[in-house]
Amino acid sequence: MSLRIVLFGYHRTAVEVASYLRSRDYRITIIDDNEDNLAKARYAGFETARLDFRNDAELKKLNLKNEIDVVFCLFPEDAENVFLIISIKNLAPRMRIFTIAHSREAIPKLIAAGASKVVDTHEITGQRISDVLNRPMVTDILDHTLFGQADLGMAEILIAPDSPLLGKRITHLRLDKRYNLILMGVVNPELGSRFLYSMEIMERRLQAGDVLVVIGPQSEITRLREDLQSEESAGPYYTSRD
Repeated sequence: MSLRIVLFGYHRTAVEVASYLRSRDYRITIIDDNEDNLAKARYAGFETARLDFRNDAELKKLNLKNEIDVVFCLFPEDAENVFLIISIKNLAPRMRIFTIAHSREAIPKLIAAGASKVVDTHEITGQRISDVLNRPMVTDILDHTLFGQADLGMAEILIAPDSPLLGKRITHLRLDKRYNLILMGVVNPELGSRFLYSMEIMERRLQAGDVLVVIGPQSEITRLREDLQSEESAGPYYTSRD
């Protein structure tokens, strides 16, 4: 069954989030107390509802326990999101709630209020959020992680002198296809352990001592490590010379 999602607050970041969620064929309802925002959401093709989130009696009409799977609290003011999260948790204690912190001081308050996940916009800008949400190679992993269906982890993979990846171009690794992993970047000791983002060095060839930084399900990270260890003694990982 398609996830039933309610998104509170149709503003700049919320527009990007709503567009992404719709691309995954979820059932989405936009809720706001501003008619202009709702008009924009309807024009974009979303179902909408005008509701005063400060009124528990109106929140109860959503039947959060039985009719909604996930809530996004995306109002432009941290105080509004804190208040809304507290109200939702009071009505539906097990609800999964995702929100955005517009100030770092708000993060502990949002977590204490009951948010399942808080995105810090000081560390991840609105444009970066948009880029990540719209990259085909990460959407599946985000789906599984966002909705609690996978154990996301980050790992460092050392390129040993006998590694089957030695000399391969980063653009040809295709870890997203082979292992459902995202290559975040590479650390190279010769460059003073500087972290090189993958998008900057796609044509670079891997060298001994390089460290791949990957993110994805722990099971896939383990599978990659095991495959590399077995291939180091059994033969080349790639048949292509490039």
